[in-house]
Amino acid sequence: MAKKLKSDSLFEITFVSDPQLSPDRRKVVAVQTVIETPDDGKKKDKDGAPRYRSQLFLYDVGGGEPQQLTFAAGKQTTPRFSPDGGRIAFLSTRSSEKPQLFVLPLRGGEAEQLTEHALGVSEFVWHPEGTEIAYVSRGDETPETFERGRTVSRMFYKQDGIGFRPDEVGQVYGLELSSRKQKKLTTLACTPSGLAYSPDGKALYFSAADSVEVEDSWRGSLWRLSLKNGKLKEIAGGLLRPSMPTPSPDGQTLAFVSSADQDNFAAPNALWRVVVRSGDVARISGPDDLLGSEVGGDSRYGAYPQRPVWSETGDTVYTLLNREGRSMVAAVFVESGEVAPLLQGDRAVTGFSYAQGTTVFTAETPDQPGELFVRDESGAERQLSRVNRDFVNKYRLAIPSATLYARAEGGPEVGYWRLEPDKSRKDNALVLQVHGGPHTNYGYGFYFEFQLLASAGYTVVYGNPRGSSGYGNDFATAVQGNYGGLDADDVMAIAMAARQEHDDSEAPMHLTGGSYGGFMTNWLVGQTDSFRSAVTQRSICNWLSFYGTSDIGYNFAALEVRGNPWTDTELLWQQSPIRHVDKVTTPLLIVHSEEDHRCPVEQAEQFYIALKALGKAPTKLLRFPGEGHELSRSGRPDRRVARLEALLGWFKEHA
Repeated sequence: MAKKLKSDSLFEITFVSDPQLSPDRRKVVAVQTVIETPDDGKKKDKDGAPRYRSQLFLYDVGGGEPQQLTFAAGKQTTPRFSPDGGRIAFLSTRSSEKPQLFVLPLRGGEAEQLTEHALGVSEFVWHPEGTEIAYVSRGDETPETFERGRTVSRMFYKQDGIGFRPDEVGQVYGLELSSRKQKKLTTLACTPSGLAYSPDGKALYFSAADSVEVEDSWRGSLWRLSLKNGKLKEIAGGLLRPSMPTPSPDGQTLAFVSSADQDNFAAPNALWRVVVRSGDVARISGPDDLLGSEVGGDSRYGAYPQRPVWSETGDTVYTLLNREGRSMVAAVFVESGEVAPLLQGDRAVTGFSYAQGTTVFTAETPDQPGELFVRDESGAERQLSRVNRDFVNKYRLAIPSATLYARAEGGPEVGYWRLEPDKSRKDNALVLQVHGGPHTNYGYGFYFEFQLLASAGYTVVYGNPRGSSGYGNDFATAVQGNYGGLDADDVMAIAMAARQEHDDSEAPMHLTGGSYGGFMTNWLVGQTDSFRSAVTQRSICNWLSFYGTSDIGYNFAALEVRGNPWTDTELLWQQSPIRHVDKVTTPLLIVHSEEDHRCPVEQAEQFYIALKALGKAPTKLLRFPGEGHELSRSGRPDRRVARLEALLGWFKEHA
């Protein structure tokens, strides 16, 4: 008999990530991450807390049991086959806190460490001939401790998940494998990313800003580095967050990803191309096609490759496509811009690797955590991994409804879903979830949190109000300058429609959300008393202070709420939930991480103190030390469980 899901059942999920297809298309290497708990009998962290452990596994495309390639301590990540398929290079923390570059021969033998940089290696790429590897490192200097104070002189000086951004700039290095000689190839002003060799191996391409001021404005350039003479050429500049430059087979064109609207980062990500010699830039995909996978999920850990891949003929680029809560691998035809999905269905494809008609990918559904799959040239699809089979068989997991629709007055139809419990609570309560972003989307990803709530007897309701991605440019940008307007109307329309669909129209409904979803939770409890209780997580309550305290606030607030604190004070205040804090009557739990730099903890503190000073409805503040904005998705496992327990406890207390 299937068991009831518990908060610590999270520890039983295996996270599959970063699938990579071998050059001969016969093998796949992927990363598998598990959560080790103190009672596993293995070496504990010094605080005795559960921890993530990542290892490399090799799969045969034809099927069968995988071969575990690594067993070392630390995390083994970013596996990449050599061009001849005989070796795998990867990053590992087995020998130091910072990841170093290793290479493992598949014919047998131990992995060899190739780098010993004090500040580690962040990414790498094989030369087409397999004779060398290019990589990015911040080098060997010992970072300053700043015990007597830290001086900053730029805007993007801190970052969620990192803290203060390092002063050391990452540079490109070349490593000759026969001699093991290393050479620094660049002296860039800003750290590069997206390394790619030209097909002839004579140049390296990457993206990077040419100054900190440009990087602070979220813009950058695409570059070509000649390996013959070391000359660096800017191919195209002033682009809005360009990423993943990928050379065409003839080397004359780069495909890359950037915003479809170069003046609005909220627009869907589009596929672009640039002619290497002339620098002529053109968008390939349409303005409403969202490239990538922004379908939400809380059970992923690691990297999920989404780099565009050219066809052998150079007339097609393969990429991920996100539409209406689903994500899939799709072909983009270069000349026409037409987009043709290859992998469809009610699921979220989270990462992929493609070569000559064969695609390997990770995918998940609302009732199935991520697994590894392959699609061959004939279009036949097979599941390669079954790492979560025991988890799925052990627990009673809920299956979502088909897409339902709600409509606010004067607005478009917006999609939502219901996750019904196997056995409802006596009060038949519902929980309305609001996603973050706001330019992400709910849909067919796996949420452990949703399944846990359903296991506890709640009907979970989640949908995509205006502002969500996956429904075109106009839908995504409709809320800019009017947060708490059309988006709030849609959220309440989903709530009302879900009540009407529910067997018990008088059943209580609870509310929760994180990040932008936390903003919306704060906003709605100041507008209505429709919810029995609410939990606001990593939230925003005051755009005036968010502008200067968030790592992205100076750009995000300027575009999303359309102003700054000194000239647009009233506009930002009008969209700030704290403006309505005196109207809150809903019992509210405020959950926040103390090292959250995306939505700083001062946002939680403001709302909490205001509610306490007003003597409002029951209010508590739950603070998590040592965690950032990603607590619910990749935080320390025991803290993730504590957050889930707090969520369940608050709804139960205020039934």
